[in-house]
Amino acid sequence: MKIVSISLIVFISCMTISFAEEMTNGDIKECYYQSYLYENQKRYSDAIAALKPIYLNYPNTYTVNYRLGWLYYLNQNYANAIEHLNQATAISPQSSEIIRIMIYIYQSKFNWYKVENLSVQLLKLDYYNISGNFWYAVSLKMQGKYSLAIKIVNKMLAIQPTSVLFLQELGENLYLSQNIKESYSVFNNLLIISPQNPTALYYLDQMKTVLSGRSSDLK
Repeated sequence: MKIVSISLIVFISCMTISFAEEMTNGDIKECYYQSYLYENQKRYSDAIAALKPIYLNYPNTYTVNYRLGWLYYLNQNYANAIEHLNQATAISPQSSEIIRIMIYIYQSKFNWYKVENLSVQLLKLDYYNISGNFWYAVSLKMQGKYSLAIKIVNKMLAIQPTSVLFLQELGENLYLSQNIKESYSVFNNLLIISPQNPTALYYLDQMKTVLSGRSSDLK
């Protein structure tokens, strides 16, 4: 039995090596090309299938696992996405792009505690990372931690004073924390650099009733 088992293992190993050798650089490029083509067409299942020959031959490589994680995320198959991203993380533990996709996954699942932790992890690698700071602020806001969210937003506005993304977050967190006058001012100023901004218009409309009896606060 041992001889048979060893022979079988050797046979399978040889088959794997043989398959790997059959994939030329041209073959690999073509798989990726087709995958990107399908992704652009939003045919995510096909984009995943296009990479399967590479994954079967090279299951322990970073790029194919990272890309499969991304495609499974787009296809809303979060369990498979996390599995491949974990494999990619084992290969490249300091990868910030993996953390970013993990944030997208847990944001889609409305797991704001996990989004907060992942954002902090990303900021340890890149303190001023735009995506990391944005999702950190959003996760704090969604957990009612408005004061801390405002601190994070102000940190980013100190280096990007006209960032529409962070001005929106500042105005919204001020509104939710009952700093109505300050929120009104932020959203009014936001309309100067982003006319017809839907977030600003929405909250300004919400504040009309609150501030209707306090016209002096609008000045």
